[in-house]
Amino acid sequence: MTTKLLMNSLFEFATTAALRWTIGLAVVVGLSACASRPGTETLIVRQEPSKPYQAITVITATDRQRDPTGVGYTAARSSRLQFERFTVAVPVTHKSPDEARSQIQTDPLKKYTVMGRQDITFKDINADKDILIYVHGYNYSFQESLFQAAKVASDGKLSEMPILFSWPSEGSVTGYVADKDAATYARDDLVQLLQDLKKRRTKSRVTLFGHSMGAWLVVEGLRQLKISGQEDVLQRIDQVVLAAPDIDVDLFKRQVDTIGPLARPMIVLSSTDDRALVISSRMGGSRTRIGSLDAADASVQKMIAGDIVKIVDLSALPAPDRTNHNRFIELINALAGSEIGRSTSLMGSLNKGIGLPVGEQLEKALERTPILLP
Repeated sequence: MTTKLLMNSLFEFATTAALRWTIGLAVVVGLSACASRPGTETLIVRQEPSKPYQAITVITATDRQRDPTGVGYTAARSSRLQFERFTVAVPVTHKSPDEARSQIQTDPLKKYTVMGRQDITFKDINADKDILIYVHGYNYSFQESLFQAAKVASDGKLSEMPILFSWPSEGSVTGYVADKDAATYARDDLVQLLQDLKKRRTKSRVTLFGHSMGAWLVVEGLRQLKISGQEDVLQRIDQVVLAAPDIDVDLFKRQVDTIGPLARPMIVLSSTDDRALVISSRMGGSRTRIGSLDAADASVQKMIAGDIVKIVDLSALPAPDRTNHNRFIELINALAGSEIGRSTSLMGSLNKGIGLPVGEQLEKALERTPILLP
């Protein structure tokens, strides 16, 4: 075979393989996106809805560029963080767990209403309150991440002030590689946000909550703080929670070895049947993701024994969609004492932490619930 034919054959093979995995990823992620996704128009300020709602205030910190209309944000990358204060009306429902789960699967976050928004600066953030920084995952638009953060705050009855860190994800199922680059691009900005919060010199507690690829961004930010000698900023972080982290196991070990002990062990929320992470693993050379391991796996036992991480296996919880990638939402419902929480084996112990920061709730749940421990 000539060199040219060989190169063409290799190119065809690589292209076919990449297409196969892209289609697989699109199918898996598409399982949870049965209806249309919320567009930029959902960020336009509107009158309060006629149906019952809870008003949630979310601070947004983003390194996305504004769209030409000035209403929304794109996947283009900005050289600086921009801040806004949003007031979002989150629908209040009194449905059964099955009805609520069905609605999540068939009706996306389009029912959320923006009742107010205001451009602010970092100095306008009330740093005296406890803070939850929510870092979204792959394939999220700005508005989707905003409504997801509002939902987390509402469903979890969180005591912290939510800050959404929205990095410039493509918001597309075929944008996985681009999103990894975008998350890397955003790392410095997340570090800057943490540094600025440290400078405020308040006694408020900071929880970092990263989902999926956002968990990778969180851990990379911590690693950057460590290797740059900013121990004081690391110690300012009270708790780190990684939900379905899309991180190669070996890479995660190296990251936590570099970071070292934090104020509390990182909490990893995993599911052994996470379909999205199965596809991510295959795209990454069949390397297992930390978010799909259970606590009994030998590869994480050393980290657990060293009090570096705690693994919470959520596989027994119902999933809000067929990807099994967003079970942390069900855990948040359980923490808040919802009917979904009472219907699981996590019930009683999880419900005793209401009103505490989410990281502390999880710590107390781990202390009281042996089935969560290795």
